[in-house]
Amino acid sequence: MKKRVTKLSILIFALCIAPMNALADDPSTEKTSVLEEVVVSATKTPTRVSQLGSSVTVITSEEIEAKQQTQVIDVLRSVPGVDVVQSGAKGASVSIFMRGTTRGHTLVLIDGVEFRDVSNTDAGAELSNLTTDNIERIEVVRGPQSVLYGSDAIGGVISIITKKGNKKPTGYLLVEAGSYSSKRGVAGGSFGNDYVTTSITVSGTETDGFSSAKEEAGNNENDGYDNTTASFKINATPSEILDLNFNLRFAKSEYDLDGSSYDVTKEGYVPTDSLDTQETDETTSRLSGTFHFFEDRWQMTMGSSYTNVEREYDYKAGRDYNYVGTIRKFDMQHTFFINDQNTLVAGMETEDEKYDDGSLEKKATNNAVYLQEQLTIGNFAAAFGLRHDEHDAFGGETTWRVAPTYTISATGTRLKSSMGTGFKAPTLYQLYGPDLDFGISGYYVVGNETLNPETSIGFDIGIEQPLLGKKIVIAISWFWNDIDDYIEYDLTDGYYNVDGIQTQGIESSLSWYPCNHFDLQLGYTYTDTEGRDGARLDRRPLHKGSIDLNFYPVDALKINLNAVYVGKRDDDAEELDAYTLINLAASYQVCKNVKVFGRIQNLSDEEYEEAAGYGTADLSAYAGVKLSF
Repeated sequence: MKKRVTKLSILIFALCIAPMNALADDPSTEKTSVLEEVVVSATKTPTRVSQLGSSVTVITSEEIEAKQQTQVIDVLRSVPGVDVVQSGAKGASVSIFMRGTTRGHTLVLIDGVEFRDVSNTDAGAELSNLTTDNIERIEVVRGPQSVLYGSDAIGGVISIITKKGNKKPTGYLLVEAGSYSSKRGVAGGSFGNDYVTTSITVSGTETDGFSSAKEEAGNNENDGYDNTTASFKINATPSEILDLNFNLRFAKSEYDLDGSSYDVTKEGYVPTDSLDTQETDETTSRLSGTFHFFEDRWQMTMGSSYTNVEREYDYKAGRDYNYVGTIRKFDMQHTFFINDQNTLVAGMETEDEKYDDGSLEKKATNNAVYLQEQLTIGNFAAAFGLRHDEHDAFGGETTWRVAPTYTISATGTRLKSSMGTGFKAPTLYQLYGPDLDFGISGYYVVGNETLNPETSIGFDIGIEQPLLGKKIVIAISWFWNDIDDYIEYDLTDGYYNVDGIQTQGIESSLSWYPCNHFDLQLGYTYTDTEGRDGARLDRRPLHKGSIDLNFYPVDALKINLNAVYVGKRDDDAEELDAYTLINLAASYQVCKNVKVFGRIQNLSDEEYEEAAGYGTADLSAYAGVKLSF
């Protein structure tokens, strides 16, 4: 396996470098400067990408708008090392696999608030209802991040930052319509002064959808979806030494849920039409204050956050089910900017989780302390971190992380690496979930109070090479993860720990900025996974690739072509075919206050499955207008 990965990495590097040598000799190539990104989530301090050992992808609001992506899951599909699987139509359950790990191993944050459902089986983030309205940027940090974020960050962190308000009053109204009788509207605005800024956004989406259970299997009942989302953000500076921040997000959705039936030929359950529905209410909020002492060399931040997810299932042929998951968290962080070479971060957290399904109510508390040193000496930078968590269900867990990087001045070559440990606490459902009696269908065991936490060690090493004054940037990384005490489920034994799983592979990207009217990004990921039985893990493709092409023939016109290739993968003992999705988007600024836009999704009308037995969208088109004032 290691020989195959090594040969593949050499091949990719050679293919990327070959055309670059020709371009390097072209004197007509116009120089285009690329501003270096500053990332917060990788170290919990604003840090330039060139000083990070971790593999990071930053997606800006301009990129999201150019592609006209309305859901966060669509934004993530092109990110190297990230696989997105949705089980049916819009609103259906979504799984995110980062570097081959499971959904519960990726932590999602919205303005610093943990966005996950602790009433779910894996307590992972459910991204099916998360829209892109009012998003300023998304930071994707790959690799173990438990030192700063504790449990749920074995695979990495997806941090979503929403837009701040402006001092000058601004606003906009957007309307859109398209295939599957879809309608969408967004209204937003911001205002403020020298001391306080506020932004607010409200959006609504409605679609008749298509059958989540694939039509080829005889299912033809469309599964509709409604979503209303509102977000509010206020930033205040009442004095020179104090910043106050408050954000609130609420989303309410309803989804026509398909069911399942037993297929004798497949010896298992397959998706089928039903009239069942699912309603979900999601609330996240955070209040924080940052004090600035000693000419800003010491920053002390205290914050309190809240996450609540309520899911209600209406099954026409049986009883209804209701689940409520709640997280309350208090945190304090001290950041000491000792000098230009040293930044020290020390923090503590206490977090309470609550699971409630109407008949069972369980709680868990986790307390943690962490310490991180950021060191910068010339072209060398590194982060060293240590953390200890104390969970009232299984006891203590200590994690560590080292992430160095070095830039060679003569060539601009950047070498980077990170290594660290992580853990994933058993969820309240896995620990205490009640056994299920389905009568003639069987009696299923669920909870296991003797579960151990999953533990991991991960490593990656990479190289980043800019060419032609950063007009071209090539990046390649190799990663490896080993997860012990992996939690699996069996109908007769419930949840239990097994030896573990391993994932390894390559992430690569190429960015080309030849001029102000054109840019191109290529991505390729090779992910090899191995479960305890030696087989590959379900739904993780061996090969994945993406192309993003932006064309600006005139200032008012923007055109984006996006293509994503997903290779063959297994799902529930069935091999799913490879597929390529091509999307085209264009917008035209008619005047200062009016923009028209449109997009075509699945341009080639590809027939494919993301999950076995579930349907996907055909060729579809959408168009709209945005009014700004």
